Amino acid sequence: MSQNPFVTPPGSQPASLRTASSETVQVARPIPVHLGPGSDAISVVLPAAETVPAQDAGLNEKQAPAEQNKNKASLWSRLTRKGGKNETPGNETFNEKARPTTVTPPAAPNAEKRSLKQRFVDSYRKNYCPREAPTVLPSCPTDKEKYSYMSMNRWPIILGGLLSALSLTAGAWLFIKTEWYFFWYALYAVWTEVYIFMSLGVTIFGKRFDLKGHNQKLRDHPLTVETAPTVDIYLPVCKEPIEVLANTWKHVAAMRYPGLKMQPVVLDDGAQDEVKSLAATFGFRYIVRDDRPLLKKSGNLRNAFNHTSGDYFVVFDADFCPRPDFLEELIPIHLANPKLAIVQTPQFFRAPGEQTWVEQGAGSVQEYFYRLIQPCRNTWGAAICVGSNAVYRREALAAVGGTAAAECSEDVHTGFYAVNRGWELAYAPIVLACGICPDTPRAFFSQQMRWCTGSLSLLTHRDFWKSDLAFKQKLCYLSGMMYYSSVATAAFFNPLPASVLLWTRPELMKYYNLFFALPSLLVGLIVIRAWARSPYTLSVQYTQVIMAYAYLQSFLDRIFGAKLSWVPSGDNKSHKNNRYRNMRVLAWCWTIAHNGLLISASVYRIMGGLAWWQVFPALLLDAFNLFIVHRFLFYVHAKEA
Repeated sequence: MSQNPFVTPPGSQPASLRTASSETVQVARPIPVHLGPGSDAISVVLPAAETVPAQDAGLNEKQAPAEQNKNKASLWSRLTRKGGKNETPGNETFNEKARPTTVTPPAAPNAEKRSLKQRFVDSYRKNYCPREAPTVLPSCPTDKEKYSYMSMNRWPIILGGLLSALSLTAGAWLFIKTEWYFFWYALYAVWTEVYIFMSLGVTIFGKRFDLKGHNQKLRDHPLTVETAPTVDIYLPVCKEPIEVLANTWKHVAAMRYPGLKMQPVVLDDGAQDEVKSLAATFGFRYIVRDDRPLLKKSGNLRNAFNHTSGDYFVVFDADFCPRPDFLEELIPIHLANPKLAIVQTPQFFRAPGEQTWVEQGAGSVQEYFYRLIQPCRNTWGAAICVGSNAVYRREALAAVGGTAAAECSEDVHTGFYAVNRGWELAYAPIVLACGICPDTPRAFFSQQMRWCTGSLSLLTHRDFWKSDLAFKQKLCYLSGMMYYSSVATAAFFNPLPASVLLWTRPELMKYYNLFFALPSLLVGLIVIRAWARSPYTLSVQYTQVIMAYAYLQSFLDRIFGAKLSWVPSGDNKSHKNNRYRNMRVLAWCWTIAHNGLLISASVYRIMGGLAWWQVFPALLLDAFNLFIVHRFLFYVHAKEA
C-alpha cells in the first residue's frame, strides 16, 4: 500500500546475541548475571560502549554541517541502498576480528534432492513463518548520527507533498462529481485534504533548530561539581530480555556527569530476581512497587517520582542506549530556561539487514516524524513528549505527583498538561540515544494501537478543548489525530474509485486516470527514499499496512468504549489478543472483496468491448498494493505462533 507522506535499543559472544555496532568493537568483559537464588551465574558479553571525548560534546554550528556532509551519500546510492548484513552506521572504523561471527548452519542432507514442492515449502517457511530470530542489540549513536537529523531538507518533501495533494484532490473531486450518489466519497476527501494542507502549513512555516544558540547555552552553563543539578535516571522495565537490559545499562553507566549527582534507578514491574541481581551488579538503585500493575508504565513512573528527589529525571526505555554526553547536551538547555519542563530528543533506530522486516520498516518510518515534523511543531510550542530520551524538571511535575496518570501514552499527556499549566516543552533534534523496534507484526500492531489510543484519549477529552493552548498549538495536536484517521481510512477508500467506475460508468475508465495517483506514488517510493538517512525500503510500506489496521482498531475501541491495556514490549505473550487476529481477518476479507470487485468488473467490461489498456493501469496499481499487503496477510512469526 503506497503511503502519502502527509497522510502525517573475555569470552565468546553467545549465538543468540547479534550486535549492530556503531564504533570500533573492543573485546568486552563479561558481566555476570545471576538468574536467581541458588542458580549459577552466566556471562553476558556486550559491545563496548563508545568513548566520546568530553570536548566533543556540542559541535559548533560550522562543524556540524561539515560532519554531516563529510561522508554524504549520493542521491543514487540513497535510492539503491538497502540494509545489509555488513551495514554499519556511518563510515567509522570497524574491527573485523572483533565482529561477532555468524555461524552458517550445515546444509540439510540431500538438499539437492529436495522436490520442487519441498523447496517451495521451505522457502515459504523461511520468508513467512520464520523461527525466532536473535535480538540485534543497539549501541549508542555515533558522532555522525548525532547530528544526522539537524538538516530537515524539507523542500523536496513539501513540493512533492503539495503536488500529490493537488493531484489527489483533483482526481477525487472529478470522481465525486460524476454521479450524485458518489458524494459519500466527499466525506473522506474533505477530511483528508484538510489534514494534508494543515500538515503542509506546519511544515512550510516551521523553523529549523538553532544549533548556534544551543552551543551558546552549553558555553554559558558549563556543568561542574558545584553547578550541576542532581539527576535521576529512570529505567522502567517489565520482563524484557536480560541481555537487552544489560546492554542498555552498560551505556547508562558510561554517561558522563560531574561528581556523584547522577543516580540510575531500575523500576521493575516484572519483579524478577535476575533483574534485581543485574541492577546490583551495575550499582543501580532497584525499586519494585506494591501496587503493580496499576496504571501500567505510568504508575511505575509515578511511584518512582515519589521515591526519588533529583532536580531532574531522565527516562530511558529498556532498549535505548544513550551516548556518554547525553546529559552534557541537555541539562544546559534546562539551566538556560527556568520555565522549561521537558527537553525531548529523537527516538533513533538503525535498520541493519539482520533485523526482521518489521524492525527495519518500523525504525525507518520514524525518521520522518523526528527529523521533520517535531522540529516544525517545536516552532509553535507544540512538539510532543514521547517519554524515552527526555529530561524532565521535577519542579514542573511536583504539583501533580509526577508524570500523567494515563494507561496509554502517558508521555504525550504529561507534556500537554505541563504546557497547559504554563510550562514549556522543547524539542532538540540531536540524536543522543539509539533503540530497537518491535520485531514482529503483532508487537508492532500493539505499539501503534497504544500510540493512537493515547492521542485519541487526549484529543477527545474536554481538558484539551478547554485548555489555554494557543490556536496554532491546538492545530498541531489536532493534525496528529487526523494523521491516524487518514491512514486508517485510506486503506479502504483509496481502492474504491476504480471498481466503482468500472461497474457504474465504464466509459469513464481511462488509462490516464492513474496519473492522479502517480505523484503520490513517486513521493512515497522515490522522493522520501532519497531524502531519508535510513534505508527507506519496501519494509516501510509493509509496516504502514499494519499501522492502518492498528489505527482502525483504536478508533473502533474508542467508539465502542473498549479499553486497551498497556503491555510491555518485552513480554511477547502479552501481545496475543483478539484485536490483532480480528484485524487480520478484516484485512483478508477486504482484500478479497475489493480485488474481487475490480477483477470481475475488468473481465466483464473487457468482454463487453472495453479496451484492455484502459483497465490495465488500474490492475497494475492493484497488483502493487496486493504485493504490499501480502506480508500482513501471510506472515506469522514463531513468537506469534
